Amino acid sequence: MPTPPEPHEAVEAPPWAPGEGPPPTVQTWPRTSRPTLRIRIRGQWRRCPVIAVHRYQDGRTAVQVDVHLDSDTSYQARTYQWNPDAIRIAAAGDPPLAP
Repeated sequence: MPTPPEPHEAVEAPPWAPGEGPPPTVQTWPRTSRPTLRIRIRGQWRRCPVIAVHRYQDGRTAVQVDVHLDSDTSYQARTYQWNPDAIRIAAAGDPPLAP
């Protein structure tokens, strides 16, 4: 049986800027039924509820999540470039809200 690949660290996605072409399409979820991802950050897998998914016309995807970084009691919003070696689906939520 092959050994699974070594996980990579998640990379933060820069915010969209007008000079980068059309803005991404964005899907959001209600706070009560969001999907959850496991994201490799600072050498640890962290469970992160999804706030939004950003899809760019050039094919890039970024996920905006709530994450515990420096405290177990407060979340910080961060956006990461989608990479299956650094981000894995932990739990499906309800379908996203209509645009």
